[in-house]
Amino acid sequence: MGTIALYITFGILGLWLLGNLFTSTLQDFFIFRPEKLPASYTFQFEAPYQEVTLETVNGGRINALWFLAQPGRIGDKCILYFHGNKGSLKRWAHLYHFFFRYGYDFFIIDYRSYGKSRGQKGQQNMYADALAAYDWTRQHYPAEQITLFGRSLGCAFATFVAAQQPARQLILETPFSSMKDLFFGYFPFLPRIFFFKYHFSNKHYLPQVPYPVNIFQGDRDLVVPIAVAEKLRPHLKPGDAFHVIEGGSHNNLMHYDLYNWKMKALLEQ
Repeated sequence: MGTIALYITFGILGLWLLGNLFTSTLQDFFIFRPEKLPASYTFQFEAPYQEVTLETVNGGRINALWFLAQPGRIGDKCILYFHGNKGSLKRWAHLYHFFFRYGYDFFIIDYRSYGKSRGQKGQQNMYADALAAYDWTRQHYPAEQITLFGRSLGCAFATFVAAQQPARQLILETPFSSMKDLFFGYFPFLPRIFFFKYHFSNKHYLPQVPYPVNIFQGDRDLVVPIAVAEKLRPHLKPGDAFHVIEGGSHNNLMHYDLYNWKMKALLEQ
């Protein structure tokens, strides 16, 4: 009987180790879908921009773009934008168009291994990069005129910064409660015994944000199911808001009137 129990124990341990090796590899593929760009690449946008390089911790070299709503003049307010998990600044920086409508300058970074950015990925490294982006923005704008904006994966960095640093407001579009919640939202049949090297727990940091928080989520989002985003509701304080865009999916909320009305109210206030 003791031998059988020993075999079972080693069998379970072996499955746990194999499972962790599998999920560890899967986590990187699941979370990060970067587009890499050569250092010589020249971005093409209709508006003029300034390319910025942030030297950060542990060899991080973060590529960023800065757009001014009024060319040649630093404006009164700025969006610090953290983009989603696919692509690079080549894809995401065009969003300056949207924020220019409301008179905002626009500063956006590429994460490590994305675009021209370099450095070893890792949760703490990437959090430090986000803080470095905030510090750079603060050199040019007062805290009360900085809006932190996170999109999907970028919500993790925007929320982390918001829990540490002052700003005007925090806006999250298609956020998840934590990477663990999102992972098991996709794979509910897996046992809850696996190690996660990326937690990106928005639900942990959200209660520490002292200024207004607004969340936008589509009820037909297949990338971040609304059930996962809804786990953030209990962590909102009075005055914060969770806006559900009926019919909205992961990449089309800007096409809905409710999104644009609410965003207009937030950015023009």
